[in-house]
Amino acid sequence: MMDVAKAAGVSTATVSAVINGISTRIPVSEASHTKVKEAIRKLNYQVNEHARSLRTGKSFTIGVVVSDITQPFSGEMIRVVERVLCSRNYNFLLSDIQNNKEREHFYLQLFLQKKVDGILFVGASNELDDHGIQDLLKAGIPVVLTEREVSEKNVPCVLVDNRKGGFMATNHLIQQGHVHVTFITGPEKNVVSIKRLEGYKCALIQNKREFLEERIIEGGISLEDGYNAMRTLLNRTTVPTAVVAFNDTLALGAMRAIKDKGLGVPEDIAVIGYDDIPMASYCDPQLTTIRQPILRMCHEATGLLLDILGKKYSRDYFKKTVLEPELVVRKSCGCGRQKSK
Repeated sequence: MMDVAKAAGVSTATVSAVINGISTRIPVSEASHTKVKEAIRKLNYQVNEHARSLRTGKSFTIGVVVSDITQPFSGEMIRVVERVLCSRNYNFLLSDIQNNKEREHFYLQLFLQKKVDGILFVGASNELDDHGIQDLLKAGIPVVLTEREVSEKNVPCVLVDNRKGGFMATNHLIQQGHVHVTFITGPEKNVVSIKRLEGYKCALIQNKREFLEERIIEGGISLEDGYNAMRTLLNRTTVPTAVVAFNDTLALGAMRAIKDKGLGVPEDIAVIGYDDIPMASYCDPQLTTIRQPILRMCHEATGLLLDILGKKYSRDYFKKTVLEPELVVRKSCGCGRQKSK
């Protein structure tokens, strides 16, 4: 480190601040930051992680809990998390709990054994039990959640207003003249699905439309789940003229089932999804959907966790950030406009 400081013409404290991504009483200028990085590159300086851990009492490792890595947007979210962590000189351990409470418990225990500095949850769980998160807090491990909040409201989280998103999708179809609008849900206990369903119900009430339980059908999260749910709807006496799906993959599966039945989207049945995954703009017809700012959500959540670890905020700091969804209008709902908020 002394060699790097000498080569860059700065103090060892400045080199330490750059390497560890910490703030000093006198901020490190962009010019000094660049000089240190260049000296590190030329000298091929490698941080002794074991020595740093012994000195600081930190592992500089974050545990990342992903609810389901097979979801199309999970890769994008993890990439954002990795980029933010790398910029602050942190590593991470990744776990895919597959929406399973036992797997979540296993990985949380493993993270504790590995002495991670903090834990970031990416995506919502299909179960509302949050005892595992409370156990982490009791153990003194900082936790930040995305698309999830706990009942005691003491864990910082970054969410999207899913209730509003469900309302926007349903209201849009009603405004297009649809009377029989059906909702394909996500997993039964998934809190995000519950909120989006609440938005669906609210849109019906606000538009003075009757809410009928038979117009709610459980789907899941996959293409197959959407396909099977739609086939069930198509075999009923009264077939819906419009469908709101919990996510885009369900919507795409539903569209496939509609076409296999010899019907058209949106000519016979209009479809709206949720998430705005890349596939949504490439399918035929292009999928109308609710876009949620998942990249911003992960960026803010990761930065917040690192700020807590960097002592910018206290360990018991609580903040709930709610981001706005956006209705992206394409062809599957019967409209030709590009975008609407």
